[in-house]
Amino acid sequence: MQELFNNVRQEVKDTAESAWNLAITQHDPVRAADFLDNVTNYYRNIYTDEEIEFLQFYFKMKVEMMKDD
Repeated sequence: MQELFNNVRQEVKDTAESAWNLAITQHDPVRAADFLDNVTNYYRNIYTDEEIEFLQFYFKMKVEMMKDD
């Protein structure tokens, strides 16, 4: 399988995973979505455009996976 975001640093991947884990503890989908939006906006000034796209992709993928469960 080809990785879509092969130039994304491990730090960014770890941030995405940690943010997701914190978001799902909210027990309220709106608050979780707001939290993830805030995380993404915070990192816009720190991460590259590709890394921000990775964060957005990761969060959307995780939401889709939750729907399938």
